[in-house]
Amino acid sequence: MSSVSSRTRTDAARDFAKLASMLDEIRVHLEGLRRALAAEIRNYPTPIPRCDAQFNHLYEQQAGLARDLDRIRALAGKNPKRGETIEFIRQFVASAPYTDDPAERQLRSRLEAELSAVGK
Repeated sequence: MSSVSSRTRTDAARDFAKLASMLDEIRVHLEGLRRALAAEIRNYPTPIPRCDAQFNHLYEQQAGLARDLDRIRALAGKNPKRGETIEFIRQFVASAPYTDDPAERQLRSRLEAELSAVGK
């Protein structure tokens, strides 16, 4: 086996591991947000009028988180190709943040930089 093909396989394995790690980091982040959001909804003061914009926004966020978590679980469960994983991470980075938390903006920024390095 030539050293070029072995180095290429090593690079590919390293890229795959990095992408899997990034995907897992997104999943952990989203699950943490989902738990925090569920607690906020549970503790929301009652009675809740139907026109409560803040409460309705919380429910919309919860639905978006559930969709993203379902997508990430489906992706992880089917042994995704490199391109599919990269596309999911790109979409996550490009999507609107769920919170105003600087940690979430930092996560998205770091993932974008790491994705550029892997994509080369």
